[in-house]
Amino acid sequence: MLLLSTTEFIMKIVELIMEVCELIADQISELTSGLVPADAVDELGILVILILVRAGFDFTRKILEILIIIFAIYLLIQLLPSILAMF
Repeated sequence: MLLLSTTEFIMKIVELIMEVCELIADQISELTSGLVPADAVDELGILVILILVRAGFDFTRKILEILIIIFAIYLLIQLLPSILAMF
């Protein structure tokens, strides 16, 4: 059995979360067919992860709500040129 130190364990968790974010970002990019710019896809994946984590953990609700708002505003700023170009 392989035992990891605390920092290695945390790094593995962060790597796993980033891989899941990349997977979600790839799916979002494919489904939106270019509506979501490439720069905003990673942030959208992180926003989805934050929403899923918030749904699962009530004790971190306030911190996650703040992070969700920050990422939603950032995503809106990234999407604004695409939305305005449609009109």
